[in-house]
Amino acid sequence: MERISTPSFSAIKPYRAIFTLFFIIFFTLPAQAIPLVGSACLIRHGDKVVVIKEEISNKLALPGGQIAPEDSPKQAAVREVYEETGIHVDAVKLLKLRGNTTLFACVAKQPIPTTLITPYAQPLTMTESDDLLISTWQAKHFTKEVKRAYMLSAKNITPKDYRYPNDVQLIKHLLSQVPNSEITTNAADYYAVSRLHQWELTQIKSFQQEIKSLPDSYQSLFQRVISVFNLPGEKLFIGLLLLVVTVGFGVTAMLYLSSVLVSVTFIASVMKLALASPRPFYIWPELQQTAASGFGLPSGHTLMATVLWGLLWYNLPLFIRHYRPHFTLNLIAFRLKTLPLLIIAISLQAIVRIWLGVHFISDTVLGLSVGIVLLALFIWWQRSGLAYQHVRNWRFWALLSAIVAVGVSYFQVPQQVYLLACTLAMSAAVFIGRGRSRQTITYTQKLKLAVVLLGSVLAIGFLSSLFVDLVISTVAILLIKTLAIVVMVMAWVLMTLHSYRLK
Repeated sequence: MERISTPSFSAIKPYRAIFTLFFIIFFTLPAQAIPLVGSACLIRHGDKVVVIKEEISNKLALPGGQIAPEDSPKQAAVREVYEETGIHVDAVKLLKLRGNTTLFACVAKQPIPTTLITPYAQPLTMTESDDLLISTWQAKHFTKEVKRAYMLSAKNITPKDYRYPNDVQLIKHLLSQVPNSEITTNAADYYAVSRLHQWELTQIKSFQQEIKSLPDSYQSLFQRVISVFNLPGEKLFIGLLLLVVTVGFGVTAMLYLSSVLVSVTFIASVMKLALASPRPFYIWPELQQTAASGFGLPSGHTLMATVLWGLLWYNLPLFIRHYRPHFTLNLIAFRLKTLPLLIIAISLQAIVRIWLGVHFISDTVLGLSVGIVLLALFIWWQRSGLAYQHVRNWRFWALLSAIVAVGVSYFQVPQQVYLLACTLAMSAAVFIGRGRSRQTITYTQKLKLAVVLLGSVLAIGFLSSLFVDLVISTVAILLIKTLAIVVMVMAWVLMTLHSYRLK
């Protein structure tokens, strides 16, 4: 009889021993519960569900958030709904435990303040005529996490609209188990604002009615005028202006303009968040004539227009003299002659924002006042010669980053995070590309630089949007957008420095 020998323990390969040990431990230890980290509320009125539009992802989600250590899941759901929408609710029933998140059926304690959705605030491709916009400008997380809040027909919400696509069908299935909440269509609380704003609301409405009562030809002309003078505060215009200055005037001009844009944007953001003043259409939605979000005081468009038009007014004779050395006009006299044009341009920008219903008159007055102060400071900075020294020094951008970082730590809004990414990228790019450079290049080189800069921005923006669509985590989306801005800014600065390098 042949004896069958068994392998010794030492003959077993190490990885098999490790796998066997892991297998024994996994099936003998007691199962551990998944820790709960999030809690949300499902609130309905009829066949409509309360959803928020997130500031970072720009998609819809149920109101909710993280469970604080001192909160139960139910307490967290109630607290997060109030902080994100301003609605006081009771969590009456646990609907679903989904992964590490609890979903409660909630009912509003008081009627939810709503108004009909305007054409400029529609969140879906298909919107019902009775879908509603919820007044949330007084909520704690408004502009920080929440852009808007809606009461929408659940059947129209699609996975592409919702941050958690797999949960869309779940919401529709569970909606019938949620108690009905009452609403009021009197969200436009006229008495929730100051008497000054109440007076301004009537003036804005009268102004709009007067313009709309004009003949069609005059209305068409007015629309063309406002479309032109509204440009200085628009992102596309600012981007094209930066491209023109970069290609046409070189590295120093690009860095100087960038410092102006970052400073003005940051100051306007800090003031808006600190003052937390509503826009006119938050009170009277029918006043809204264009898309806008966030707080309104001061008018960022008016502030930016004051600075940009003012710098153009100051530098235009210097630009003419640069290309025409025999330009003998007195600079002061030239500026005095063109001063009325500056006043008209800035005034029309303020009038446009009032007409569009996105700013009170006082918003534009404060924006104009702050803009004049900043314009005087920028002109002094430029005339002293310090501007051109500072913007070419990476320490200046590092200091600006530190200032923006203070704002980020205090206000915690995505827009300031993106500004911080810009200043950090500028600091790094200026440090990497430090050194002397030419101030002129050929027209062919300028054309190539413009194409490369524009192409790189579009490519980076397209790739980042693809990555954003692949993730659902808010932190991941914020990180992707921030990294995209860093790469975009660094590429812009370094390619410009390379094109204007000293041979």
